[in-house]
Amino acid sequence: MIHPIFVTGPQRAGSRLAARIIERETGRTFVDELEYNLDIPMNSVIQAPFLLKTVIELSFVFPTAQFAFMYRDKQDIVSSLERVEWYKNIIDAPDFYSSFVDHSYTYIDQLKNELPQERWFDIQYESLVHDPLFVTDRSYFTTMQYLPDKPVGPKTWRDNGYLRTIKK
Repeated sequence: MIHPIFVTGPQRAGSRLAARIIERETGRTFVDELEYNLDIPMNSVIQAPFLLKTVIELSFVFPTAQFAFMYRDKQDIVSSLERVEWYKNIIDAPDFYSSFVDHSYTYIDQLKNELPQERWFDIQYESLVHDPLFVTDRSYFTTMQYLPDKPVGPKTWRDNGYLRTIKK
C-alpha cells in the first residue's frame, strides 16, 4: 500500500537530507514543508519539522502514513539553530534553543507511545554520513540547502509569520 512518509523532528535535525534520500531511494515525490497541503500525493515524502506538533492529527487524516522521527546530537542542532539565527528576531532567550530541542524529543517520545509501532521509525542523523548527499561542512549552507553550490532559501531563518499568528 502506498502511503505518505512525514519526516519530522526538531528543526535543523536533518529532515531535509533524510527526506531527499528517501525520495531518491523509493521514487517518492518530495514535498517541502512550505509547500505541504492536504492534497499531497500518497507516494510523497514530506520534509516537515514544523508538522511535528500535528502528528496525531495527521495520523488520522492519513491513516496509513508513516512518520520518520529525526535524531541528531542536541548540541549540533543548537549550533545549527544559532548559525541560521532561527527566530532570533523575536526570541533571544539564551536557553531557547536547548529547551526547544528537549521539548521536541520529549514530544516524540510521547507520540511513540500513542502511535502504533508500525506507523513510525527513527532516523539517526549520523546514519546518513555515508550517503552521497551528505556534506560534512554545512557552515556556508543556506537554511534549506542540501546540495553543495546550490543555495536554497535565505542565510538566516527569521520569523516567517507563523508565530505572529499565535503570539498576541
